[in-house]
Amino acid sequence: FSKNDHEEPEEAYFRYYVRLGNDWNQTISGGKLPGFAGTYSRAGWGGRRANGSNGWSARGAFQKSIQGAGPGNLRTTPIGNYVYHMDQKDHYGSIWGWSKSGGALLQNNRWYCVEQYIKLNNPGDDDGILRAWLDGRQVFERTNIRFRKTNELKVQEVWLNVYHGGGKVSPYNQTLYIDNVVIAREY
Repeated sequence: FSKNDHEEPEEAYFRYYVRLGNDWNQTISGGKLPGFAGTYSRAGWGGRRANGSNGWSARGAFQKSIQGAGPGNLRTTPIGNYVYHMDQKDHYGSIWGWSKSGGALLQNNRWYCVEQYIKLNNPGDDDGILRAWLDGRQVFERTNIRFRKTNELKVQEVWLNVYHGGGKVSPYNQTLYIDNVVIAREY
């Protein structure tokens, strides 16, 4: 936000459309999808643990593809959030799958509307909010997150990066399409 002469908000909305290509098939590990961040180049990614005063992130995540889990035995890929927050268990972020209301399993070659909302916690409280919708259906909500213990941390940016995570590279090229991106302060 500040790089584009906008005040950094404490809450924001983010919407994008995504389509996994025909060649999308996560067989080795999951990875990262677009999402919110306030790392300030200090913490909240890459094993840089969030402690409430150094940074945080709440980007999207995908897991290994599931063979035959979708209608007609189609391959699906579960999605969710990968979150660096004050209460994470280790140096890497927490993975929270989107499982509410039937969950979020993406089929290849189909467009989906992904919407996310974040509201940072009041410092000292565990009232941070993270919500997600898939095609208008709420699939995730957590209302007790501690992202920060200082008002200095805000929603700094939205990351649009997508990558295969873990220590091993994908054994083949995979395609993912993103379109119609909207970042806003209100729905």
